[in-house]
Amino acid sequence: GIEKSGVTVLPASSFMQDYMPEAGILTHRAPDARELNDIQLGRRVIKDTSHLDIGQTVIVKEGIVLAVEAFEGTDQAIRRGGKLGGSNAVVVKVPKSGHDMRFDIPIIGKWTLRSMKRVKASCLAIEAGGAILLNQEEVVALANQWGFAVIVLSERGNS
Repeated sequence: GIEKSGVTVLPASSFMQDYMPEAGILTHRAPDARELNDIQLGRRVIKDTSHLDIGQTVIVKEGIVLAVEAFEGTDQAIRRGGKLGGSNAVVVKVPKSGHDMRFDIPIIGKWTLRSMKRVKASCLAIEAGGAILLNQEEVVALANQWGFAVIVLSERGNS
């Protein structure tokens, strides 16, 4: 690749650290026990299917995978999962195992929350160092207003 010619390719995330929240609960409401179980399942699905190079978003409800992001993108996957499962679905968006953060960083923003509100989802989980959260204060304020739990998982796999 290009690095053989002496050019160093830096991860795009190198310049975005201020927009990548650390592990913890960002909202007033923490995920409940059911949501935490759904988060674990969604994260496992993403990590275990990494070799298939499909999406980085999974929508889960009560232990059932409702949607896995495909070519349509995160927001459409959220809408598809919400349509199938009704209210209180959990949205998990984490990088695949071995994901090259130099070229593609998952992004969360107000539009993500609007899609969640549209289908009455209840919780969003992202991974520390694995997603850019645009307009964090505004996103967290909306999440609080709409009653969502937003959690940033540690990279090691614990919440």
